[in-house]
Amino acid sequence: MKATYSGFEAKKASNFAQLPPPGAYVAEIQGVKLEDSYDKTREVIVLMLEITEGDYKGQYHKVYEEQKNAFGDKVKYRGTMQLVPFLESDEPWVKTRFEGNIWCIMQSNDGYEWDWDEKKLKGKKVGINIRKSIYTGKDGEQKETTEIAQLETIEDVKNGKCRKLKERVQKKSGGSSSSEPTDVTDSVEVPF
Repeated sequence: MKATYSGFEAKKASNFAQLPPPGAYVAEIQGVKLEDSYDKTREVIVLMLEITEGDYKGQYHKVYEEQKNAFGDKVKYRGTMQLVPFLESDEPWVKTRFEGNIWCIMQSNDGYEWDWDEKKLKGKKVGINIRKSIYTGKDGEQKETTEIAQLETIEDVKNGKCRKLKERVQKKSGGSSSSEPTDVTDSVEVPF
């Protein structure tokens, strides 16, 4: 093989920080963005979250910064979750899930009441529950990651009352999903 560049230096590959493992954590909503749902039927609320307590405090920002330094601006922030507001045509579980997630935010922040102003969510504390997700990458290979699957109350996180979530297996790649990172950093300042 002919050398393809000068300055080659054999060295150990970087060990990037890992995403937090499955489990429940105390977090803060550090950014909020509205964007179209994957099927363009509604706006969804995208939350930019960061763990604020324990061994994985600041982990999403650490992963983001390390990957951004290595790979440039194409890297996506991985600590995101979408809240999908209910439409009258939706199945009842969509309403239950949205209301349950909002309830967790309200219960975790004394005096906070949801008033349909998503910008007021920034700075609120909430519990997050992370699960393992298995998906097929663009290269056709099966891959694993973790994703924020639902919100919890901080009280339930601290008291160990959050259920362990089953892993999610995606059938195909393509489209938007919570395991494919959503870039909220275009309009939300990454605070670290």
